[in-house]
Amino acid sequence: MKCSTPLLADLRGGLVAAAVVLPQATAFGVTIFAPWLGAAPGALAGLTGAILLLLISGTGGGAVGLISGPTGPSMALLAGAAAVLTGAGVAPTAIVPALLTVTILAGLMQGFIALAGGGRLMKFIPYPVIAGLTTGTGLLMIKSQFKPLLGVAHDGLWNHWHWLPTGIAIAAFTITRYAPRFLPGLPGPIAGLFGATALFQIAVQLAGLPTTPAHWTIGVLPGLAGLDLNLYRFTGWRELPWALLLQAGFALAVLSSLNTLLTSVLADTVTGQRHHARRELIAQSLGQIAVGLAGGMAGSASIGSTVTALQAGARRWAALTAGMLLLLLLLFAAPVGQWLPTSALAGIIVASALNLLEKDIMAWVRRRRTRLDAVVALLVTGTTVGYDLMIAVLVGLVIAIVLFIRDQSRVSVIHRRLTVIDRPSVRQRPVEQAELLVRHGDRIVMYQLRGTLFFAKTDQLFEEMLSDLDRPAWVILHLRRVIQIDLSSVRLLQQIATRLNRYGGELLFCEVREDLGLGRDVERTLRRLSLQAGPLNVKTFAAADQALEYAENALLSVLGVAPTVLDQRVSLENLDLCCNLQPADLAALAEVLQPRLLDSGERLFAAGDPGAELYLVLRGRVDIRLPATADRYKRLAIYGSGTVFGDIAFLDPGPRAAEAVAARPSELLMLNRADFNQLRERHPDAAIALLLALGRLQSRTLRWSAREIQRLIQW
Repeated sequence: MKCSTPLLADLRGGLVAAAVVLPQATAFGVTIFAPWLGAAPGALAGLTGAILLLLISGTGGGAVGLISGPTGPSMALLAGAAAVLTGAGVAPTAIVPALLTVTILAGLMQGFIALAGGGRLMKFIPYPVIAGLTTGTGLLMIKSQFKPLLGVAHDGLWNHWHWLPTGIAIAAFTITRYAPRFLPGLPGPIAGLFGATALFQIAVQLAGLPTTPAHWTIGVLPGLAGLDLNLYRFTGWRELPWALLLQAGFALAVLSSLNTLLTSVLADTVTGQRHHARRELIAQSLGQIAVGLAGGMAGSASIGSTVTALQAGARRWAALTAGMLLLLLLLFAAPVGQWLPTSALAGIIVASALNLLEKDIMAWVRRRRTRLDAVVALLVTGTTVGYDLMIAVLVGLVIAIVLFIRDQSRVSVIHRRLTVIDRPSVRQRPVEQAELLVRHGDRIVMYQLRGTLFFAKTDQLFEEMLSDLDRPAWVILHLRRVIQIDLSSVRLLQQIATRLNRYGGELLFCEVREDLGLGRDVERTLRRLSLQAGPLNVKTFAAADQALEYAENALLSVLGVAPTVLDQRVSLENLDLCCNLQPADLAALAEVLQPRLLDSGERLFAAGDPGAELYLVLRGRVDIRLPATADRYKRLAIYGSGTVFGDIAFLDPGPRAAEAVAARPSELLMLNRADFNQLRERHPDAAIALLLALGRLQSRTLRWSAREIQRLIQW
């Protein structure tokens, strides 16, 4: 019994879906094709479109519970296309083949949209644009029903009994809108169709009308073999305005894709599934092409039909079930059409159109923060109603692009601006050099950039950096968080480098992602992208610390600290740790220190090794590294000539948290706990002086750590 439950749910959902799609497809088909073919062939075109879309989308679609068929947007666009074609001088006999051609072109373009990943791009269209399109479509649907609603023949002549179609339309509208409130299980379009049809037949009998005008009812639906839409006998293909057809096909493809994806998202919220956008668009594309070739009316997924069917239990095979039911109805119940009044279909269309009107637009107008969104929605709505729905689609896409660029431009591409005072390198320096860097550290500036560097942000970035470009400064561009750089931004980087070079500054890059297209040597890339660019004073570093260390060394060199001083041997008395010691204390300390020589690449200790030693660097360079993998590590600190490390393990012995590796040949002095205990016994004043000096170094380190933690939190 449990195994049959999903099938029964799909059968029930498919039955409800067929009942909802039937009046809508019939009404939309009559509206579009009746002026050129008559009511019955028009209704048949609408049903044909619904059947093919349901069968193809229901079989191979990527959304569970999705119900497709002719929709209001497709009706409004095809009606607008017919009006444009008529205004362009296209013969009446060519209008239907032209509309079917538009449908086929739209199907092909939907396929291209799906294969190009447009299913994701459609989701980025702002909601105000969609609201404007749907509202304009609803107004066009209401406008298109004036003649059927008033009982006016398609040749413009009024019938003496025009009050009857008007009354039936009003009744259909009222029943469609309000019947679900009293009968929640009955879809509004079904109630409106049956209720208005019953009232129409009763009124005809009470009025004693022997016959009614032909355009008051749909008429007997012709069989599939008897459908004559002139598509295959049409010979005037060369005379058609193909530019207009391509434009209409593109607009229809965009509208249908939008409607389908929006409906798919809505279906996901009910079913708990996740739709496959590309597969669904491909299925809709194939269905649209088949509809055009078979002479049916274009469509897409229908929000109203989908919601109603899902509430009835529709899931995977409901669309296929609905398509088969409509096909059986068309094959074996075609005479039913002679009882259905066209004015009832008009009332149903008007009721459906009201559901498309976005009433929240007026609420957006009242709020300052959403007023621009309201203007966008009203602009698209006005273009749809006053000019053309196809142009409105293009206008909507342009507005979507402009709004995206505007929103992106509002977000500054500069995440943080730091000087070397805020963010020094990990290289530990003697106090004299560190103080110089603090006093003049504003000449080294790091810009941490983020997001996308594109044409709309280049001028903004240049203006925000201008204060650092007109002075001898080292500007570091940190690009780890940058996703993409366009050619406009590359030209901006060339201008920044040239301007800095003019004032004696230098442009540095660090953490440049490989997928940005700048390569490992940005300077070489900048020169290759311009035939006029000469050598640029630009350097590229793998890590931010390397760029900062280079800039610090360059600044110290400008301030009078020669590069050779940075790496020369420092005597014991000139170390920061020992500069305040008395000569007697210094001599006592020298007696217990043990020399240690390291070759380049030699490891002094590894992470996890027990440690209780203090190391004083007289010459060379030792890197403190935190291993990440077998061949990767994070450099935590750099100790050069005149610095001290290992003080934490010396004061509190325990396992080492990181490893120490000599980056170049180094000369060290080591003090272990046993030797310190000997110093404490023999020269207690020297031991106390050493501990005080270590305390001062620890205070300096703690201050730096606090700034680093704050920087990491802000990052």
